[in-house]
Amino acid sequence: MKMSLPSYPDSEVEYFDGLLTGELNEINKIENDDEKGIKTLECFIKSWSFVDATDKPLPVTMENLKKLPLKDFLELMNKINAVMGVEDGKKKKN
Repeated sequence: MKMSLPSYPDSEVEYFDGLLTGELNEINKIENDDEKGIKTLECFIKSWSFVDATDKPLPVTMENLKKLPLKDFLELMNKINAVMGVEDGKKKKN
């Protein structure tokens, strides 16, 4: 699955269609919600088209994810919620 980011329309972000149980366990160990979201993206994103000044691919790391504009972070989190069916689960509980 692939998408582009609002701040970088020519970007390409490839992501998994879900998380592994072990990844969820790692994410849940983090207390800070912002850090938890960033870690979730780190696990969710398979690859992206971002490169450094020498055209070397930038790894998908928490450090690099923290450099994304907030609107891109939120777009990615919305995509995770849609893929994981989080919104559907919330609606059923109401």
